[in-house]
This record gives sequence, structure tokens and C-alpha cells, in this order.
Amino acid sequence: MLTHRWSNQIRTAGAIRAGLGNTYFWIDPAKGVAGVILMQLLPFADPKALALFNQFEKAVYASLA
Repeated sequence: MLTHRWSNQIRTAGAIRAGLGNTYFWIDPAKGVAGVILMQLLPFADPKALALFNQFEKAVYASLA
């Protein structure tokens, strides 16, 4: 999955990539930050995995403030 927008709108224009085992990374060149979270969990886009990814991303951006 490659998307340039995600529902939480925390990051500026960039990219998110995701893998089958709920592996995610994003690149936000405007803010100079990137993140990676890797899980080995099926099914893809598991609600708990997506919630963890969302919490992780929020924590990364909060640490920049």
C-alpha cells in the first residue's frame, strides 16, 4: 500500500508504505522526520496494529514539539 494521505493528517505531504505483516513506515520531508514500525501480525491492516501505528506516529510528532 502506498498512500500520500492518511486519516489522521498529522504529517505533511509525504508517503506511507505498508507491508503484509503490518509493517509501516512514513517519510515527511517537510518536517524532516521519518518513522518505521514493524510487526509480524496477520491479517493485514489489523485494527490493533493500525491503532498502535497511529499512537506511535502521534508520539513521534509530539516529541518534535
